[in-house]
Order: sequence, then structure tokens, then C-alpha cells
Amino acid sequence: MPEPQGQAPENRSSLTTILLITGAMMAVYYGYTYFFGHTPPPPDSRVAEGVTPDQIEARAVDVVAMRRAREGQRATATIRTDRYEATVDNLSGGVSSFQLLGTRFHRDDSDGQVELVTTGRNPAGEPDVSLEEFVPMRVSLPGIDIPPDAVWTLTQESETSVVLSWTGDGVEVRRRLEAGSGPYQLWQTVLVRNLGDASRRFRLEHHAFHYVTRAAERGPLPFGIGGRATYIGYGLCRHDEEVERKARGDLATPHGFGGEIDFVGIENQYFAQVFAPSGDDAAPTHGQTVRCGLWAQDRYEGDEVDGTLFEAQLRYPIVDVAPGGEHMTRTLAFFGPKDWAALETAGHALPEVVNLGTFAMIARQFAHLLAFIQGLVGNWGLAIILLTLLVRIALYPVMARQFRAFAPMRKLKPEMDALNAKYADDMEKRQAAIMELYKKHGINPAAQMLGCLPILLQMPVFFALYTSLNTNIELYHQPFALWWQDLSAPDPYFSLPLALSALMHVQQRLTPTQMDPAQARIMLWMMPIMMGVFMLFLPSGLCLYMLTNSSLSIAQQRFNEWRWQREEAEKDAAKAATAKIAETNDAPAAESAARPQKTSPRRPPRG
Repeated sequence: MPEPQGQAPENRSSLTTILLITGAMMAVYYGYTYFFGHTPPPPDSRVAEGVTPDQIEARAVDVVAMRRAREGQRATATIRTDRYEATVDNLSGGVSSFQLLGTRFHRDDSDGQVELVTTGRNPAGEPDVSLEEFVPMRVSLPGIDIPPDAVWTLTQESETSVVLSWTGDGVEVRRRLEAGSGPYQLWQTVLVRNLGDASRRFRLEHHAFHYVTRAAERGPLPFGIGGRATYIGYGLCRHDEEVERKARGDLATPHGFGGEIDFVGIENQYFAQVFAPSGDDAAPTHGQTVRCGLWAQDRYEGDEVDGTLFEAQLRYPIVDVAPGGEHMTRTLAFFGPKDWAALETAGHALPEVVNLGTFAMIARQFAHLLAFIQGLVGNWGLAIILLTLLVRIALYPVMARQFRAFAPMRKLKPEMDALNAKYADDMEKRQAAIMELYKKHGINPAAQMLGCLPILLQMPVFFALYTSLNTNIELYHQPFALWWQDLSAPDPYFSLPLALSALMHVQQRLTPTQMDPAQARIMLWMMPIMMGVFMLFLPSGLCLYMLTNSSLSIAQQRFNEWRWQREEAEKDAAKAATAKIAETNDAPAAESAARPQKTSPRRPPRG
């Protein structure tokens, strides 16, 4: 079969090889992630060595039976503010429910509110005694024997404060949970009083738990296509001014961090549970400091992995309490959306819970600027459009410089196309002819590479803007117009991704290219289609930004084309005028040179 006109067999072969290798690598990576991206449950590190699995299971059955025996003693109390309602359970001794209030946090699948507690309940949503130990805000006190079926005395002190108390093993434990002065804050004060005649040594541990199913982790598209799913969980620990952010695969082996601890917790794209030590409680005792622990374990439904249980621990140093003495610890818990202002109010470096990526400093400024624009226009979708426009205007000088850098190459496009057609089957001759063409017109290909510098300068800005929009809780359940009623959710009719794909196709058609025809066709069709697929299930706020950015890019490109053509036309007109003037000035001289010269007759020499 003859080769199609204008395509080099070498190029087509190389391109096919690259595509096959890329496709194979993606298939291996996503296939491994999809089928083998979990680990079997590790042994429980909290049991003594030498205990057999049968003994562990028997002990767990006994504990569940003990807990079921006092199920009828269950009591609850609530802590309510204008931002949340927390339910405290006297059996688990933790927060069994934490609902965010306000119209923004209505659940999509029901009339209820967004619930941050994802553990401690059965599929029907009822408290399950077999899952009590996984309720957030539960505390443990190694060194003090609190039985697994303990019943805490629960007292409702006020609308924003409850007290849990328990007495046994020679100590009295009194815990006060109260709303903080800032949004989504919940303070827990733990007082341990030694009632015995001997000194008591113990350590206080706070626990946060979060459960996420595999279906929620994968998102709507298989193999993670379309970006990070909203509900993927991560463990967090900020120590020594550095944030450790660990995915479930990293946490199959428990991690612990020491040093100067600012916070520890669990997060997904929009929400977080975080603990932060407060006051002198973090002071070293017995040579120890506050530590944070992170751990994740796969949970099975039969032989299949159902989901992952995340745990974050804040561990205080070991303390000694003299007979009749007491020890008190205060801990800040932040349960709620990753709202920048609320995190700043809480302090303890909590704004770093928001993962803004490599260009965090730029992304943070974009988030502030977006909020400022929204305050002026009153619509987050319109604010995204205006922010994108401002960024494009600010970067226009850089982009215009980039266009000018490649302008000389544009003039050679007809001749380049002719050379590609003439030497379609001979790459070496084609390259030699192209280099000769560059030399003829005084173009240095190496110097043209500097034209990519403006692109590199733009990358941090656009990456930061993308990250800022992707993590911005302000867009959560915020409407734009028409059917775009939640900028944090995918476009329900996929109109924005489809429009973006079409615009990218138009942009590729308008952009001159020096690529091989086969490569050009891939860029013309495959890239817009791939981008459209990736954007299908991303937040519509991100799609709106990408669509606005592509529209402005096309408009700037057409403007630069018009201005460049006008300048070239003016240059050509100036050259023509100069040539005409030169021709006019040279005309008299030419006529004089062409006119026969009159000569006087020669006189004969005198003799």
C-alpha cells in the first residue's frame, strides 16, 4: 500500500512506538492501582506480641458482648453553634455525630446536613457497639485501666458544653468538650485526678477516625481518570514546620512523628478533622515530646476490600501524678470545611491543612483575590471569569513576546509545507532543506527555543490558579447560573467539558504548526478529546475557568495575528515606498546615461 502523501514513514513509525509505549505504561500503572492498590490488613499493633489471631478474635467477641450488655444505658448530649451540631455519646465517650449547619451544607442525597463522622455506625446509620472504638474525639489513657464497656457519666452543662466523667482504677477522669470561640472549633479539656496512695504514670492519646469506601475513592471514572476524587482520604501531621501528607498506601505501615508538633489529622478535598496541642501540655516530660501517629487499614466485605479506615493520634508525653494530685490537658479539635478564614482563626498553622501544591504562595493570593472579586460581584462563577480575565491581562505582555518570538517561523509556513511534501519520504534531506531555509532567512533555531521562556513563566501562575480553584471550599454548593448550581460538583449535562473540547479543537486549527501531518492530526483531535474526558467529572468551577481561559487565549491569539499582519503589511508598504522613491531618484540619472551625448567636432591639428 503506498504511503499517504505528506507523511514520513519514519515519523509515523516513531509516533506509533511512542503512543504504544505510553499506552502500555498507563495500562500497567492504572491496572496495578485498580486491582492491587490495597494491602491486606496488618496485624493490630496495639496487642501484645505472641498473641495468636484466634485469641485476638475471641477477645474482640468478648469485648463486643460486654458492650452490648450495657446498650440500654446509652445517653447523648449535644453541642450546638451556628456552624455545627456535635452529638456526644456516653458509651463510646466520643463524638458520634458532627453535622455542619447552613444551607450550603445540605447533603446531595437527602434532606440532612453534611456528616463528618463516618465511623461508629452500621450501614443503617445507627450506633454500633462493635465500632465504638472508632468514634472520633475518643481518648485513651495507657497506664490507666478503663474497661472497654465503661459507661461515662454525661452532663449537659450548657448549649455549647458537655462533661464526661468516669471513676475507677484509683483515678477520676473528667473531660469537658466545649465549642471554641472560632468557627468549627471544639476544645477538649482532660483532667486526671489521682485518688490513690501511690504515684500514677500514664499518657493521654486523642484519636480521630475516618472511613472511606473504595467506590468513593475511585470517583465516577475508572482508574482515577478525571483527577483526584473528592473523598480520597489523607493523613496529616505538621512537625518541625513541615507537613507530612500520607495516602492510604503509605499508611499500611503505621507512621509516627516527633519534634515540634503543630497538628495531626485526617482530610479529604474539602473537609478535615484535626487535633492541635495547646499551652504547656506539649512540654517534654521523661525525655518525651508530643507525637503524632498516622495509620490506615483496609476493611473487607468477604474477600473484597470495602474501604479504608484512617486513624490519626495525638500522643502527649508520659506524666507522673502524685497521690492526691491532678494533671490537666487542653486540646483544640477543628472539625469542618477547609475554610481559609476559619483555619487562620484557629491558629496552630492550620491553614497548611489546605494542600495548595508547589506554588502555594501564589495559589493563596489567588484565593484571596477570588474572594475579593466575589464580594464585589456577588457570584462565584462570575468571579472566576473575571479572575481569569485579570490573569490573562496581566500576562499579556509575556504572551505577546512569545508570539513575536515565533512570528518569523510563521512566515515560512508555506515554504515549510512545500519542503515537507517534497521530501516526505526522506527525513535527512527534509531536515537539511529546512536548515538551509532557516539560514537563507537568517533564523537561528536555537534562538527560537528562547521563545518557550514565556511559556515557562506562565506555568506557575496557571498551576497555582488551577490548584486554588480545585481546593477552594468557598465554591462548595455555590451556584453560578442556569443548571450550574454547584461549582464544586461536575457539570450535570457535561456542557462545559464538551464546549472546552470544541474550543481546544478550534484553537489547534488556528495555531500554525511545523509538525508532521500525522502528529498534527493527533494534536487536532486526540488532545481536545482527552482533555474533555479528563474534565467530565471535575468541579464545574474548574471547567468554567478552563473554558474562559481557552476563549481568552483564542481571542488574544487572533488579536496578535491581526496586529502582526498589520505590522507586516506596514513594513511591506514601507519597503515598497522606499523602493519607489529610490527608483524615482535614480530615473533622471538613468535617462541621462541613456541619452546620446553631444560632442564638438574635433579640430584638425595645426600644421
